[in-house]
Amino acid sequence: MKRQQIAIFTVAFLIRALAAVGTTFTSLNPSSKADAVVFGDTAEKIAQGLREGQPYLYTSGSVDPFQWLFPLASVDIYTLWGTFLAPFWLLPGPSGLYVRLANAFLGAFAVYNVYHIAYYYHSHHAGVVASVPMIFYPSFVAVHSTVLRDPFILFGITAVSRILMLPSKRRTQLFYYGFSALILHVSLLLRDDNVVIYAVAITAVLIMYAFQSGYLSKEALSLGIFISPLAFIISLPIVQDAIEFLAYIREVRAGGRAVYLPDVIPQTVSQLAAFSWVGAAYFLYAPFPWMIQTIPDLIVSFEGIVSIVFTLSAARGVRSLAKKKASATTGLVVGLVVAVVLYGVGTVNYGTGMRHRQMFLWVIFLFGGIGISEYVRFVWPFEKVQI
Repeated sequence: MKRQQIAIFTVAFLIRALAAVGTTFTSLNPSSKADAVVFGDTAEKIAQGLREGQPYLYTSGSVDPFQWLFPLASVDIYTLWGTFLAPFWLLPGPSGLYVRLANAFLGAFAVYNVYHIAYYYHSHHAGVVASVPMIFYPSFVAVHSTVLRDPFILFGITAVSRILMLPSKRRTQLFYYGFSALILHVSLLLRDDNVVIYAVAITAVLIMYAFQSGYLSKEALSLGIFISPLAFIISLPIVQDAIEFLAYIREVRAGGRAVYLPDVIPQTVSQLAAFSWVGAAYFLYAPFPWMIQTIPDLIVSFEGIVSIVFTLSAARGVRSLAKKKASATTGLVVGLVVAVVLYGVGTVNYGTGMRHRQMFLWVIFLFGGIGISEYVRFVWPFEKVQI
């Protein structure tokens, strides 16, 4: 198994490392522009301030201790991520390359995490099938070879999932749980939009675990389901505020070449429900054929086709994984559904969606990889074949 894991990680890292070198010395990577440039410039300024004993001397913003401790505290994300990156600019040599190689490492480690989960609960075959899109998707490679924060967030989500889903020795459990909490904390610092997704997913896991362990009776669970519509009605004002916030985000982002459906802005619960599946489809699979304008659009559109195949196979994978780890499966499914609905409504540009969906596509690859392996068998490297 170690040889298989090393092979998966090595292939993923080498591809990303080569892309990191290309991104550093050329301008071919479209993901290395816009936000990536600002992050790099901010990190360089903070490093310059560190040399003079005042980290934020040359920046307009700063990060105080309160903001480090509370992920939902208002903070300028460029200053925050720039602070994480600044130490690389204290090193001699090409600082931008160092950061990109670090992100390449994190991206490759995320691939390893997904492979490890699929391997443990199914087979090497399922692990490879689930990993292949993450390894070779041009959009994944492009983002993981930049200075953007997305590779760390993907690494954080997959690492926490792997740690909590795979068993560990009793003496190391407390350490792993603490490490998971730290990773999740930093992931929330870098993208606090995900707080609802994490909260709902964790709640679903705890409820299913409590039910399976006997702490929650069948009658209590049925009562909770029965009164849930009443709870929803009571919370309607909060839900409506959330919908209006998503509508605001959608209006703000409705610009640029890659924009789609800019005039469709859900304002009510019923409109949100009606649009949710459309927004989710665009978020996960766009650009569609009628949206293609450039060569990169064409390349990413092929990714969408492959992702659809994995989605169609995911139902079988969900059933298979649920038999072995029902609580984790429930959390992954619930978290994925909430994520694609929220991001599907809040996203109106498939360039942005291409980056954001990487945080959640791995769940589809995991389930789809297991589902495909239930029907189809390939002979992969490092796999023992019995004749």
